[in-house]
Amino acid sequence: MDERLVLFVEKAYRLKSSKFWSWATSQRGQPDWERLFAGEWMVEDKLEEDWLEAFSLNLRVLIQDRDGISLRCIKKISTTWPIEYQTYSQGIEKAIFQLNECLSKNSLVNLRGNGKTTNGELFEIIFYGGIVHLNPEKRAQFKQATEAGLFSFFVFQAFMSAVFHYHNCIQTVAYNIVQYSNSLQSK
Repeated sequence: MDERLVLFVEKAYRLKSSKFWSWATSQRGQPDWERLFAGEWMVEDKLEEDWLEAFSLNLRVLIQDRDGISLRCIKKISTTWPIEYQTYSQGIEKAIFQLNECLSKNSLVNLRGNGKTTNGELFEIIFYGGIVHLNPEKRAQFKQATEAGLFSFFVFQAFMSAVFHYHNCIQTVAYNIVQYSNSLQSK
């Protein structure tokens, strides 16, 4: 089996088993409102910034084409699978389509004076403007969105919604890769 598929599944597992994902899927207490009003944006109960950064670095590998194991790369690989494995390649294609559909919808928060901000745009501003990159164009928007007091709380919630969509897509793609691999091995 193509090593890129194995690497994708390994990275997907790292996301699922990360401290950040454990935090994100557990019941939490109230945000620290005092810190929020003081200008901090990650004020969720018991959230460690390092957890988010580690999770995001693994996520970046799966959404950027540079390393050859991005969602787009895996989708392209799956289109070369023999016809008897079409169910799995279609599962991958459907998961990516659903992710893109969610990312194209309007976000819960608007970061533009006029117009709407999509979930994908918000994700990119936060992700590439301050978490995994310091893209100069997105950096200013990141700082404005994350240093806006109470509004920052809603920015974080909207960002988390996009993260959940990415995570769900990646886990579905990994599941289909594993099913494909198991089918190959059983032949």
